[in-house]
Amino acid sequence: MKKEWFHLLILFIILAGGIGTFFATAGNTLAQRIVGVVTTISYVLWGILHHGLKEDLHARTVIEYVLLGCIALLLLFIVIPS
Repeated sequence: MKKEWFHLLILFIILAGGIGTFFATAGNTLAQRIVGVVTTISYVLWGILHHGLKEDLHARTVIEYVLLGCIALLLLFIVIPS
């Protein structure tokens, strides 16, 4: 259970850092897109590592994290004009 809390803390830091940096770069759409991409890649890698360490990593889990990341980036790139 302690490992689970640590993993969730890391996820919280990734997402909170991404959100904070996103708002800190308001007005700079290129920087916001970069922050979105870096946050998404970090989230996907976290998910793969998390499930790998729990020894329940399957191909469909990887696909799920990658597709969720792609949807998030698609929405980000649609909402933020270039």
